[in-house]
Amino acid sequence: MISDRDATDWIVCQIGAREHYASPAALRQRGLLRALVTDIWLPPDRPWSRALRAASPRLASRYAAELAGARVLADTLPSILSRSAARLAPKGANWSRIVADNLRFDRFAAAQLRRMPVAPDGGVALCYGYAASQTLRAASSRGFATILNQIDGGPQEARLIAALAQNPGEGAGQGEGSRAADAPPEDYWRRWRDECETADMILVNSAWSRDCLVAEGIAREKLGVVPLMYRAEGPSVTRRYPTRFDADHPLVVLFLGAVSLRKGALTLLEAAAALRDQPVEFHIVGRDELGAAVQKDYANLRFFGEAPRGETPSFYRKAHVFVLPTHSDGFALTQLEAQAHGLPAIVSRRCGDVVLDGASGLVLPEPSAAALRDAILWALRHPERLCAMSERARARAEDFDPARVVEQLREMGREALRRRRRDLGAGA
Repeated sequence: MISDRDATDWIVCQIGAREHYASPAALRQRGLLRALVTDIWLPPDRPWSRALRAASPRLASRYAAELAGARVLADTLPSILSRSAARLAPKGANWSRIVADNLRFDRFAAAQLRRMPVAPDGGVALCYGYAASQTLRAASSRGFATILNQIDGGPQEARLIAALAQNPGEGAGQGEGSRAADAPPEDYWRRWRDECETADMILVNSAWSRDCLVAEGIAREKLGVVPLMYRAEGPSVTRRYPTRFDADHPLVVLFLGAVSLRKGALTLLEAAAALRDQPVEFHIVGRDELGAAVQKDYANLRFFGEAPRGETPSFYRKAHVFVLPTHSDGFALTQLEAQAHGLPAIVSRRCGDVVLDGASGLVLPEPSAAALRDAILWALRHPERLCAMSERARARAEDFDPARVVEQLREMGREALRRRRRDLGAGA
């Protein structure tokens, strides 16, 4: 029988600063984290680390105060040097760089696991997808039950976005549409399938991702849905909305994230074009992958470019609603950030189940420009409803507090242990 003492010794193998290290931090707070294995770790109390953090806002995010004093095994300098060299690579080598980074981290993490003592009964290794083939095997050989954290919809998502890229539309500029041929190599998916086969359980962050993987032949019983964790970094102010929006006080619509086909940025541009005669102003914050910022005839669009994490709260505060017409997202943490700031959100169904339709925002029936236009028009005409949605949005964000979500993660760890013990028993 699985007891509460099971799933009490966790190792997290995480490439990048995904979710601001929320999972290892939550596990450590409960005394469950044995080690975090990561690619880059830059504590602010070391001189060389301070210099690197000062040189790059991205590098400054490679640390979490909640993990101060935790055992962290990182491949910091080799990883930074490799990324620096990658910037000199010719354009179009994006997937080559991604694959190389993933393979390097996979080898590093697997080597760390092989040096560790055999796990006690109840040991679980949580490894992130696309960089875990060797790591999962190493963890299993040391007695850990293994969970593959699948960050997106896998091949199904890739095919969906590739189909969109075949006909990106006039608003796409020369960016993402022109890179349609830059698809993951076949070996990338072969290793992914190996990861899925090796892991005891596969964690996805949304029902959308689960359904994408089931469509690829992954057994539904091997999949578990656990949402992302999120804790607001400060109190959210009470929002006030005008009695009506007009030319002097337009409805401010925020899009924050990669300006890409996948995130629905082209859908947003088409909706904005249809709303040019309405008192609506669009604020677009993020890395422009479409060449969308060259648009000169969209008077209701303001492009701000990519913003460091510390600057994003100001954009949330200035907006009236948040939009995410994504075509496919493993979860989309930005919708949680928006809700925590009291922003009613208009989102598609192809991401994490965060927005309560009609209560904390609106869920689009489909990620189309027409559906997004109609939802924005509804918000424009019902400012009094946005006030109530704002209050419900803040309460909804609390449902994803790490203290709550970590228990779902622990239950998945118990299920991974059940499956491992059953399989070991069957092979005895």
